[in-house]
Amino acid sequence: MNDKVFNTEFEISMRLLLVLSLSKNNKFTIDKLLTADFISNYSKEFGLSNSNLHGDNEFSFSEFSARRSLSQQAIKQLVLENLVRVSYSNDGFIYSITERGLALSNSLASDYANEYRLYAHKAIIYMDSKNEKELLNLISREASKSLRKE
Repeated sequence: MNDKVFNTEFEISMRLLLVLSLSKNNKFTIDKLLTADFISNYSKEFGLSNSNLHGDNEFSFSEFSARRSLSQQAIKQLVLENLVRVSYSNDGFIYSITERGLALSNSLASDYANEYRLYAHKAIIYMDSKNEKELLNLISREASKSLRKE
């Protein structure tokens, strides 16, 4: 039995549901979801808040690539559980929340979930002014900078 909760597929799946529940346009690729989650956790690094939800961490940007695999597994499980639907567009696979997923997301009422929603809302607004490629390049640049500081 795995007693670990943090940095697990389950934790990421709950955060992805929260992001999707806030989306107005409901058009998220896996990269966009991963980026929204990352910016939500480390919003201070993007000038969106005075603190990071997951604390200050000099290696925060290097976490991004490690989260990709967990996020892919999390989104697959959410689709299988009918919490998220997947469709195909010119941008690739697009994920959106189902009514069942929205009900689950709305039931998440912990202090962490409420604070995460605030940060995620800011992240989504921040991301609206940039395309996916710009965001991924920004994160890659920042990850390279943080690795050079070692």
